[in-house]
Amino acid sequence: MRPPSIAYPVLIADIGGTNCRLSIVEDPDRPHRHLARIGTGSFMTAEEAFESVVATLPQRPLSALLAVAGPLEGRTAQLTNASWSFDGPRIAEALGLRQGLLVNDFEALAASLAVLRPGDVETLIAGEPEAGGVRLVLGPGTGFGASALLTHGERGFLIPTECGHIGLGPEDPAEQRIWPALMAKEPRVTVETLLSGDGLVRLHKAVAATSGMLEPDVSAADISRLALDGNPAALMTAVCFWRLLARVAGDLALAFKATGGVFIAGGIAPHLMPLADRATIRSVFSSKPPMEELMARIPLHVVTAQDAAEQGLAAIAAHLQRFGLDDPKRLWFG
Repeated sequence: MRPPSIAYPVLIADIGGTNCRLSIVEDPDRPHRHLARIGTGSFMTAEEAFESVVATLPQRPLSALLAVAGPLEGRTAQLTNASWSFDGPRIAEALGLRQGLLVNDFEALAASLAVLRPGDVETLIAGEPEAGGVRLVLGPGTGFGASALLTHGERGFLIPTECGHIGLGPEDPAEQRIWPALMAKEPRVTVETLLSGDGLVRLHKAVAATSGMLEPDVSAADISRLALDGNPAALMTAVCFWRLLARVAGDLALAFKATGGVFIAGGIAPHLMPLADRATIRSVFSSKPPMEELMARIPLHVVTAQDAAEQGLAAIAAHLQRFGLDDPKRLWFG
């Protein structure tokens, strides 16, 4: 039986809680072409947003691959941090598509690990990557996501997760000082509570409050800018953020035994790279007794390419079976 394939041109979309990036792939041998960036609050439905862009194209897409920042149930999905919902067959009917596929946004990022170019990542810890070892991608954006890429010969498998909702507690004196301020606002502190755009704001408020500094309400983007300018509260927040991110990345590396490497993605980490203390990150990431020897071998990278998810979607479209997505139960048809 011939394996399922995707009809071209393919509309691909990286859909987060804040923005949706749309691109088109004309055929399997051509790179994706960026079309538009749309705020997820600017249209009532995803179908309306997609049609506003598709209607401008000289040739309408025949298929769509949509990466959604939220949990999937077969052919349906719901954004965790925004109102858009997705039903594959409904989208196909609305846009006149032959077929399509929904994936988690971090499934797309995990697929990108197979095709990223050397200039698309910055290495924090070189380690000793194991050929064929599990590769893990994780990171903070509007929320926090994680997914793994497992390979066996020429075939791969994508493992989506909801790691952002794992509980998180303090581990050192600095964290213990700010935790009461966090708990006063958040009865359950999770990874996403702190390692996300809103999490950066929560950290900033807690750091300022426990340090006796009065700071105005600011956005995550403001905090990044202020930290780079040397603002004390913002700088302390960035340091705390990197320590927590390195700790969680190390814990998840152990959970998945990610001997192929850990890749930090999302929109926040690249902006804070100038404030990344590599010695501290290496220490926090690797200090996992009694697993220090294993952790010393696991590389840690930051994905700096803005189009990593789109690269992953284009790779999935060209090779469904390479990523274990040649599954009729997940593909949908018009």
